[in-house]
Amino acid sequence: MSAIARKHRTKTLLVGWLFLLPALISFTLFKYYPIILGVFASLFKVDIVNLPGEFIGLENYARALRDNFFHNALKNNVEFFLIGLVMAFWMPIFLATLINEVRKGKLFLRTVYYLPAIAPGIAMMVLWKYIWQPDYGLANYIMRILGQPHQLWLNDANLVKWCMWFPSLLMGGGMNMLIYLAALQEIPEEQHESALIDGAGFFRRIWNISIPQIRGIISVMFVLSIIYCFNMFDNVQVMTGGGPAGATDTIILYAFRQARTNLDYGYSLSMSTLSFIIVLTLTAIQMHLDRDRDAEAAKREQRKHVKRLAAVKAGKGGV
Repeated sequence: MSAIARKHRTKTLLVGWLFLLPALISFTLFKYYPIILGVFASLFKVDIVNLPGEFIGLENYARALRDNFFHNALKNNVEFFLIGLVMAFWMPIFLATLINEVRKGKLFLRTVYYLPAIAPGIAMMVLWKYIWQPDYGLANYIMRILGQPHQLWLNDANLVKWCMWFPSLLMGGGMNMLIYLAALQEIPEEQHESALIDGAGFFRRIWNISIPQIRGIISVMFVLSIIYCFNMFDNVQVMTGGGPAGATDTIILYAFRQARTNLDYGYSLSMSTLSFIIVLTLTAIQMHLDRDRDAEAAKREQRKHVKRLAAVKAGKGGV
């Protein structure tokens, strides 16, 4: 490499880092520094008057592992994730595939489904809280019209988690649907046309053509779903406050109450750190599985390519 080329490359790298510098500073100050500071403070019995307080090591973490309320909150987070996986995760994918098949009115359909996503989140939560209200809510009014029994909805421990996913489905589903739709529209139309000529039906084309090619997007959205479910706070705080009887209490909400009500900041931060570790572990596992699957797919494609080359050489040899 000549001196001029090296100088140009150095200048280009320097300009790139200068453009990245504001973002790096912002992330460091407002994301990574608070995380590190929170982990550090979780090792103390925090005293607001004499910061940081008494150093107690991992005692806050041991206390959390012995705390039945923390166990209940962790169980609720897992249940929220599983219910969301069944109820809300696949719906945007299904809607995106349906809209992608529509020839006319595609813009209207995606706009209608996306509109609730731009509504203020807290306002939507308050609205749905009144919809599920047992005495005068819209949900029981519809049940009465249909001749069905009165339900307690948010006051029923068996129904409350399912009810709470409806607002999330409407508000987050529109954005997720657009992401999947954008990915589906990148798939060459010729592949679907060839499958139609071969007699493949709608579901077969979706399963064999569409889903495999947007698997990377699905994997990313799966990780984001894990992060969302283990960081649930605002919707739970607004709609139920953790009730009934702790049925919707989450780790972050329980940690918030420990800090706000009991002023036990060290213990609160330790539970938040445990939640962070759980999410980080699950994300790492998912990314590792994706990497192994991508490596296996690359190996299969390489084997197919080698077989095609061998067949071409054998054909030329025969000629």
